[in-house]
Amino acid sequence: MDEQLEKLINQSGGAGRYQIIILIIGFWIWNSLSLIQTSISILERMPEVNYKNETTDLTYDICEEEYTIVKKYDFTWISDMGIECDKAKVGYIGTFFYSGMTVGNFLFSIINKYLMHKQIIIIFTFSYVVFLFLTTVVDNFYFRLICLLLVGISQGMANPSTLTIVSESVSSKRRSLFASLINVGYSTCPIMYTYIYVYLEKWKYVFWLQNIIAVICGVLYIIILKNSARNFFSKKKPEEGIEVLRKIASFNGKLEEFEEAIKDKEYDSLLKNEQQEDDKNITVNDNKKLGYSALIKYPSIRYKFIIFSVMWMFMTFLTNAIVINTKKMKGDFYINIISLFIVEIFAGVLVGFIINIPSFGRKKSLITFYIGVTFGFVLYILFDKLEVGSIASLIAMGLIRFCCTGVFTSYYIYFMESYPTQIRALGFGLNQTLGNLAGSISPIIIEFFNEIILYISFAVFVIIDIINIITIIINIMSIVIN
Repeated sequence: MDEQLEKLINQSGGAGRYQIIILIIGFWIWNSLSLIQTSISILERMPEVNYKNETTDLTYDICEEEYTIVKKYDFTWISDMGIECDKAKVGYIGTFFYSGMTVGNFLFSIINKYLMHKQIIIIFTFSYVVFLFLTTVVDNFYFRLICLLLVGISQGMANPSTLTIVSESVSSKRRSLFASLINVGYSTCPIMYTYIYVYLEKWKYVFWLQNIIAVICGVLYIIILKNSARNFFSKKKPEEGIEVLRKIASFNGKLEEFEEAIKDKEYDSLLKNEQQEDDKNITVNDNKKLGYSALIKYPSIRYKFIIFSVMWMFMTFLTNAIVINTKKMKGDFYINIISLFIVEIFAGVLVGFIINIPSFGRKKSLITFYIGVTFGFVLYILFDKLEVGSIASLIAMGLIRFCCTGVFTSYYIYFMESYPTQIRALGFGLNQTLGNLAGSISPIIIEFFNEIILYISFAVFVIIDIINIITIIINIMSIVIN
């Protein structure tokens, strides 16, 4: 079925103007919904103080001494709410948001069985806008935390739906490139807004500006976006799937070729919904196998689900720790943020091409990026302890961020492709849920344990993921031998 459906998608345009337009809109939705996630280090910027006749950024150690505030940053939540010396409240900002993302990812794995991806994107993009706006109109710290939780839930629902519908609408040869370009929206967000925070001097203005972009993108998706044909076929609705492809073919100027193609007897089984086996251990004929039990019941699915979840958990924790730790790096605060996210943009684009190289592929790419993260982190620790300088540390951190982006882009593509279509959203959503569950506790832990937690989490990450990589290789070899 997948091969026949792939041919029909190519007949409807493959990667035509429809797919390119929804990619561009999806990019801006991903960009808009990433505002809080990429702004945490900016919103938590500590004020400058005069301490022992020197001007420096306030730290928790200085909070216990006598100091005079020299400069407050009005674009930060820290100054706006006066919580600069409260470790718990500072940590709550990231924790509430990432907890919301965890809940959102879990709900995504459930709701996608009842709603199509287009409906999920539209509903939760606009709910994101509403809750983000509410943080700007009610001046209460705990109310804003609740709004952050709801913002995180909305992002956790809308972002994976956007990635899924865009990647499922394009031909498989372009899927990795489109998925990586969507993910680049995350990295462009802080580049666009880091200095805008400073120039506008109010975080609220940035939130309003990003909301306007999100609303425009949401309206455009209402007008242009079609539901995923692959999703319709996986739900045993071939008529709706063909109608979606027909509309896409018309948008791409391929309607005549498409109508001629579907007359071919080659597609009879697809159009009549004569289902085939999608995986060695699971078929779409048995509806009982489509629930959560499918992730544990069948050996090959269970293996993937457990390994993928562990990998995502440790990588998310480590990445959140690295992003939040940006505010503590040596050198210019703003240049550090922008430079590192520029690195992530290059990584996002290059990974899309690298993964498509036949001799490299998904697994080898993933292993290579893991090695890069390990090497970069060793360099960063070495440069930091030897006090080599801010440039050297920035280069090492750049290597880490480049490879982290490569790892996550590989996750998005490799993990999604590894699950059968009918439980793809379920497995992928739960992988993200468990990953963000680990990430949601990272902000509060980092505030209390500082950089030590980075070293510990990195060590655990390397050990466990090396075991995972070895397990993947052994499993692949055993399948080939058998």
